Amino acid sequence: MGFNLKTKGELFGINEELSTYNNPVFEKELGDGIIAEANRDGTTFVSPNVSNAKKKEAVDHENVHHRQMDQGKLDYTEDMVTWKKDTKSPARVYKRDQGTLIAMDSGKADAEGGDFEWEREAYKKS
Repeated sequence: MGFNLKTKGELFGINEELSTYNNPVFEKELGDGIIAEANRDGTTFVSPNVSNAKKKEAVDHENVHHRQMDQGKLDYTEDMVTWKKDTKSPARVYKRDQGTLIAMDSGKADAEGGDFEWEREAYKKS
């Protein structure tokens, strides 16, 4: 009687095809309409409920956010998002409030996932 051993990826929920050494990709159920998330620790979560092509596209996009974080341009917490376009620009801080990002310098509210500089850059490069 034989048995099959699971791969490390199967044991830990890692998508081995999309993972890199610095950015492992974990398949995880995410909120409605969310396909992938770049995490501050370098990991990426991707929804198991989309096609492999869509997963790859989403992970490529999230990898741009990982590079932005590595460069000190993008940072976030549960309550805030900070964006610094370049070394000469001031940081813009956005407060999270029930699915909305509110620019702290202007008080202007923007829907989360809206037309933000860090998202424009990620869509352009992915």
